[in-house]
Amino acid sequence: MSLLGGIVIRIETIGKYDRVVLIGEKRNAFTPNLLEDLLGLRCERDVVITNEGPVFSAGLDLSIFLEGREKAFEYLLKIHELVKKLLECERRVVAHVRGDVYGFGVELLYFLDYVVAAHESVKFSLQGINLGLFPPYTVAIGSRLFSHGHLRIMLSRDFTAREALSFGVVSEIGGLELEKLFSPPSHVASFASPKRRLLEVVDDAVPYLHKLAEVGTSEETRERLRKFFGRKV
Repeated sequence: MSLLGGIVIRIETIGKYDRVVLIGEKRNAFTPNLLEDLLGLRCERDVVITNEGPVFSAGLDLSIFLEGREKAFEYLLKIHELVKKLLECERRVVAHVRGDVYGFGVELLYFLDYVVAAHESVKFSLQGINLGLFPPYTVAIGSRLFSHGHLRIMLSRDFTAREALSFGVVSEIGGLELEKLFSPPSHVASFASPKRRLLEVVDDAVPYLHKLAEVGTSEETRERLRKFFGRKV
């Protein structure tokens, strides 16, 4: 076992997989610390991303949007760097979702090879849109991934693990059984993985990252964030 960043992830070796455990900073929001550690991972072995505690991920670090538009856009570019790293990884990346998932935590799952929700009570939510922080990847490329009807639900309310399974966000519900997954040779997996197709369109999200930095730092959104945090900033 090893620790990166001291507080945000724990890495364990399980057979041919590295198990990356999110261990709780800001309910596993994608803080700069977490981004740094995830970007530092090497794609030399298959990876399982999972969590401790009741939340798999709280999504974006919303406090960044209170620091101004330039800081917000720099942060969102780091988010995009992580997305592209996951898509370019030639090894399999699996998520074992053992808690509720919010915002970019949901969107991250679009870019992985396989997603297992541990139980049917796991909740999925893009509710940040209520604060003025829309989900950029869902807006930019969601129509390539999901039906119009599914997107209508995803952008309107929380949805269940069973619904996430029917939408294709989740691959299955239950225990993590890695031995069930195919093991193609790396020279085949590197181009046959469905996630590799997303590399052709993922940069379509960049203009929406610009827009998110703009609207996310507007005074109306900042006021909603202050109320959300319950304090004046």
